[in-house]
Amino acid sequence: MFKKGFPMLGRTSFEVFNDPTLPGRLAKIQTEVDPDFETLGEQLTQLLYPELQETLHVHLAKHLRRHKNPPVDTWFALSSSKRGYKMMPHFEIGLWPNWLFINLTLLGDMKQRQQVATSLNLIDWQLVPAMQISSDHSSSKHEDYSQETWQAAVQRFQQVAKSDLVLGTWIHKNDDRFANPKAIEQTIQQQIIDLAPLYQALMRAYNES
Repeated sequence: MFKKGFPMLGRTSFEVFNDPTLPGRLAKIQTEVDPDFETLGEQLTQLLYPELQETLHVHLAKHLRRHKNPPVDTWFALSSSKRGYKMMPHFEIGLWPNWLFINLTLLGDMKQRQQVATSLNLIDWQLVPAMQISSDHSSSKHEDYSQETWQAAVQRFQQVAKSDLVLGTWIHKNDDRFANPKAIEQTIQQQIIDLAPLYQALMRAYNES
């Protein structure tokens, strides 16, 4: 059952990227997007609890390394660690100037990379509930999910040190679903819930000593 009362991420959310300045864009992200992200993150952790039997932690992107150029995207992550998320499998929900993304992410420099990478060989690609896939979290480019793109992305993650593995859904800002807040709300919830079993499998591999 879907929870009600999600904050609306709509087409206006993308307008934060119209500000070309670093301080201006950061301010807009912090005041116009982050509050929705924070609320959305907390509600997703509640939604996931029955499936995961643990409460994930919400991590808002801080953009602390931005000193000259404004951030080209913004996001929040859900992970089992209160201290961070980049070193382990995690969920990311965020915005590029033209895309909303809802993903399960493995970054190239994560800990226990080899264990997790090897575990991917045991996963049936047909059971992965993803619409799109990418090997680079720092780009909005993605491909439609298929056996071919799954195998290529897994092989790249296993063989290329800095390659990522990103699975989920990208929704263009002109998508008709943005005309109906409930449609976006349900898409976010459903994609995260669908990815939860895969997240659990990857975390089991991650936690193996």
